Amino acid sequence: MIVDPPDGKLPALTSDGKKRLAERTAMRAGGKGFSDPEVRGLGERCILSFGSSAGPPMIPLLYNNTYQITQTADQVAILVEMVHDVRIVRMSGQHPPSDVRTWMGDSIGRWEGDTLVVETTNLRPEQSFRGASENVKVIERFTRVAPDSILYRFTVEDPSTFTRPFTGEIAMNATKGPIYEYACHEGNYAMPGILAGARADEAAGRVPSSSGE
Repeated sequence: MIVDPPDGKLPALTSDGKKRLAERTAMRAGGKGFSDPEVRGLGERCILSFGSSAGPPMIPLLYNNTYQITQTADQVAILVEMVHDVRIVRMSGQHPPSDVRTWMGDSIGRWEGDTLVVETTNLRPEQSFRGASENVKVIERFTRVAPDSILYRFTVEDPSTFTRPFTGEIAMNATKGPIYEYACHEGNYAMPGILAGARADEAAGRVPSSSGE
């Protein structure tokens, strides 16, 4: 998927990026990442799709990878089948102040010929892509290369995390199938089971409490 750098690999982390990765690893190793519902994965909590399916960038997963793109005069809406996420791309305006953070960030689009270019900033820190910081900027390019195909190209810029920007490409092909309902937690007992197990371990003194004490 990575087309730049030419070797197809993610760039090296900066010293700050390595520090944040170490802190995140230490937090999970200490038990809190698995016993506190507020720090478990966004997909597991039904806040956003798993991985980076909702984006940006929008990276397909094993299933529910269909996107429905709807265009109006001043907005583009991207419905993601996974967890029913909807990204709204405004075709004008400016990004809000840096202290205004939203899920999937703030997206502003423009046309460069027949290519839709979308710049997204102001992502929440919980929605980290490959360890990126909350100041990451993602630039996406949607180009229709055939009646039933869009070339999706994305560039991730985060100087505080990666030693250089990187770019990837994905082919988006039209499908005749419908977008299915995604009932995220219907019949899913994983979260209460995991948390009950963590509370039992805490009571027995086997792991640190979720408060860090």
